[in-house]
Amino acid sequence: MKSMLVLLLVALSGSVMAQTVASPVIYTGKVGSAPVQVAFDYLKDRVANEYGIGEYRELLIQQKSASAENTKKVSLALQMQGLLDDAVKAQRYQFTLNFNDELNVWLIDSVKQDWQCRRGASKGWTQKPC
Repeated sequence: MKSMLVLLLVALSGSVMAQTVASPVIYTGKVGSAPVQVAFDYLKDRVANEYGIGEYRELLIQQKSASAENTKKVSLALQMQGLLDDAVKAQRYQFTLNFNDELNVWLIDSVKQDWQCRRGASKGWTQKPC
């Protein structure tokens, strides 16, 4: 009985580990939505208010496929410049998305948010808000 319980615990812990090793899906898009639409749906009020008005001068969006043959895996960068915030020069979100053939939707696999500060030693992007 004791050895059976140990085997059961090992089997359970193995299945739990298998579930946690798989990369989680951050957001699932809607059928028919393009990667840019999925990113906008995910960001919701972080890019614009409830009326669709954003507090930035310029919005840059760049989408790249992994290759010409593999258009079902894309990276997408959304950058807001000319923000009303005195400390922040720009804010950026970087996504990786994959198209799921079973569900016929785009899935967001990863999102990274960073900032470019107006002042400070670093002219590059930082993971910490300015």
